[in-house]
Amino acid sequence: MNPEKAPILLFPTHFLGNFVLGLPWVLKVLESHPDALVVLDVRFGPLAAMVLPPQTRTLLFPRSEMAKDKPFFSRLSHYWRFMRAFRGARTDTILDLEGERFTGVLARLSGCSNRVGHTGKRAELFYTDIRDPNYKNHRFKAFGEIVSEYVDEVAPSSSLPYRIGASAGETIEKLVTAAAGKNLVAVHPGASVSYKLWPGEYFAELVTLLHEAGLQVVWVGAGENDAEIIDAVTAQLGGIEVFNFCNRLSFAELAELYRRCRFFVGGDSGPMHLAASAGIPVFALFGPSDEAIWAPLGENSYMVRGSEACGEDCDTFRCSFNYRCMASLRPQSVMAVINDKILGHDTAQAVED
Repeated sequence: MNPEKAPILLFPTHFLGNFVLGLPWVLKVLESHPDALVVLDVRFGPLAAMVLPPQTRTLLFPRSEMAKDKPFFSRLSHYWRFMRAFRGARTDTILDLEGERFTGVLARLSGCSNRVGHTGKRAELFYTDIRDPNYKNHRFKAFGEIVSEYVDEVAPSSSLPYRIGASAGETIEKLVTAAAGKNLVAVHPGASVSYKLWPGEYFAELVTLLHEAGLQVVWVGAGENDAEIIDAVTAQLGGIEVFNFCNRLSFAELAELYRRCRFFVGGDSGPMHLAASAGIPVFALFGPSDEAIWAPLGENSYMVRGSEACGEDCDTFRCSFNYRCMASLRPQSVMAVINDKILGHDTAQAVED
């Protein structure tokens, strides 16, 4: 491997949380190798454009155009065009940050003689340099282990330098006009998988407590599942006004909204990691997730757990105690942490002033 020559950074993850946690390391590599090619999922192209230097060479993996519901020849055409550009990069090293089977195949097809990737089933078929990142540490650090030979020993900041255009600011300004000077709070009641969900009735109770504290809650989220959860929780609010921005915001508009929010509340999810990367205070509601790996980063991030732990044989697919780790996290406890870390400090400051 030649660390002096720019590599291909293979990072077409389709998980928002992974993307946000790995992107600082992509920026770190680009500091010394600005001509490196960065391969990303097409879904995150707009988000990457807000963070990566404008001159960055990027190649978007057309996952959405290669979905099974697309016509066969259309899928083949998109894949062929991608592979032509991919193999045309003409460098000798590829770093697979993602470590999935399909990225291993892409690494093998890249034509690179040096292929760095994760250990796993039949990894020797795909990589010439197999790494075994310590996944007992935070995923952020695992990304750093893959690119270690291309960066110095100083870890990058987990906060991302979002460049947000004026149009996004104008859109959010119009959407929140009705807040009438109230502090905004972003709440995401969804999750990528069901076992991470906090009960809907708990979210309804927490929103009521936030409303009573004079705060304006805004729902954030994306996809059909998030929309259904938000509708179900809203129906329990008894007329409390909550702004529903689910499925309404671009990445730029969501980042701008976060900048205007006093804090974020939600479970272990992509929107949670995005909020942390934007630098606002985050209150993450954790149950089965391992905080050593997935806790929100940043000095203003707080992880909140319930009073009961699950059994040692519980995992992400089954639980002998019906995920009591989430059920025992009561809304009053979450509000108490918010008061201690944020609202109580605001009150104390107001008294001093």
